[in-house]
Amino acid sequence: MRPWPFAPRPFDEEAFGSWFGRIASRYQLSVIEAWKINQLGTFPTLTNTGWILFPSVPESTLDVLATLARLDTDRLMRIQTPSDWIVDRPDLPYCFKCLVLNPLDVTAPRWKRRWLDPGINVCEEHGTDLERIPASIARRAWNMTRLLSLVSKYRRLPSGIRPSKRY
Repeated sequence: MRPWPFAPRPFDEEAFGSWFGRIASRYQLSVIEAWKINQLGTFPTLTNTGWILFPSVPESTLDVLATLARLDTDRLMRIQTPSDWIVDRPDLPYCFKCLVLNPLDVTAPRWKRRWLDPGINVCEEHGTDLERIPASIARRAWNMTRLLSLVSKYRRLPSGIRPSKRY
């Protein structure tokens, strides 16, 4: 097994789906294509939000990913999504400032793991209410670059055009 020529490092507060979505973006693949090409086994069953809410994967798969990315398996274990967070939901919360202004690497926007907690409503860093995108937007994105584009387009819609109720 040969390591990837370029492997973005996961950030400590990043969600696993965000990290793998950034890898797929780097190689201009969808998350599903990246999973299949790297022979990581059966692609997990996802919720209605798609790959950003990626379920925990077996340690054997994390070992393969760690080898490909030249990481410790423990680092990938720490960014896994808790199983009780893996539920269908009408929307996903996020802080746009935190999403696009990563202080550790301005070229690497990332989705924070804590935003996937079903009970979160406020950005811990900024103290502001989190914005929300409909689950359908996240589901339509095939990788992190596309998700960022869709989030930006959704934010530019006038509030009167945006869906006002959760679905």
